[in-house]
Amino acid sequence: MKKEVRTVVYDDELRMEAYRFEGIVQPFPSHFHEHYVIGFVEDGERVLFCRDREYAIEKGSIPECRQEIERACEYMTAHFTERIYLDQICGHVGLSKSALLRGFAKEKGVTPYRYLEAVRINEAKKLLSEGVPPVEAAIRTGFSDQSHFTNYFNQFIGLAPGTYREIFSEKDGDGGQHGE
Repeated sequence: MKKEVRTVVYDDELRMEAYRFEGIVQPFPSHFHEHYVIGFVEDGERVLFCRDREYAIEKGSIPECRQEIERACEYMTAHFTERIYLDQICGHVGLSKSALLRGFAKEKGVTPYRYLEAVRINEAKKLLSEGVPPVEAAIRTGFSDQSHFTNYFNQFIGLAPGTYREIFSEKDGDGGQHGE
């Protein structure tokens, strides 16, 4: 069995994260990014689900996903620290539950709840990069407890929150590289 290697580098000047996973077979849950993400497959292939479609990603493959249903997304982004119910989102955007769920899944490729989780994870990444301890990042981003936060963070990012935080706190000149 090939050894798993996870390398993460952060360039402060470019404000860019780069991940290199080798020998990793890990399904990531449906989610989104609030910035551009470029995936590069050097060898083999990867399966990507976008807008209810499955893509086999190989060299040269770049599927696109559009963002719609902005009012619902804006509401969740503005209230991510709170407990948000589907009824609240529906009331804010003026849609029934079934219409919101169908439309959101069609346009975003994820459920509203998965979208909210991704907003919380992205906000937690910002806090961790500023040196905030994982337990505080969990509380400040609306997770019910640190265990819940750690599980979701690892599912979405592929690293534990503490490991992610260390990338930004290292002063030994290695550029934040971690091989695990």
